[in-house]
Amino acid sequence: MTLANWKTQSYNGIQSLLFNNPHRVVEFSVAQADGSRRNRADIPAPVRRLYETEAPEERTCLQTTQFVHHMMIPPGGRHVAELHIHPDAEEILVVTRGSGQACIAGHNYPVAREDVLYVPPGAEHEFRNTSEEFLGILFINVPTGEGLKKLLSAQEKTKSP
Repeated sequence: MTLANWKTQSYNGIQSLLFNNPHRVVEFSVAQADGSRRNRADIPAPVRRLYETEAPEERTCLQTTQFVHHMMIPPGGRHVAELHIHPDAEEILVVTRGSGQACIAGHNYPVAREDVLYVPPGAEHEFRNTSEEFLGILFINVPTGEGLKKLLSAQEKTKSP
């Protein structure tokens, strides 16, 4: 049985890529000043981002889910630097610790330990810690629509001789 634990696999002290799909097909898009969207992977970052980190081979085992990661957001922090969308994926989030606020598709929701949230494809979202303790969230990201087509194509290419 393959096990993973965020405490032993931390990234930047608060993030851990627990399980990963070898085919990274989901886009992370952010709004630009002119209202257009740009893939965040194309924008340089001051630090290596989670999706730029490889999971060890035994945890690069997912076939349809893109990734499962756990994040510990410090008091006053947010899970990303900006609101973003996944035009080709949906996300399920499980709050594992603390409390905070979710902004999903322009609506704000209070969140607390044991809450489960759904972020539909194309919904702008972010999560903020509004408490005095760490906010823990488990992220599960699954491709849909064009993302699923890209995943199936990538899988077929790896099967070809």
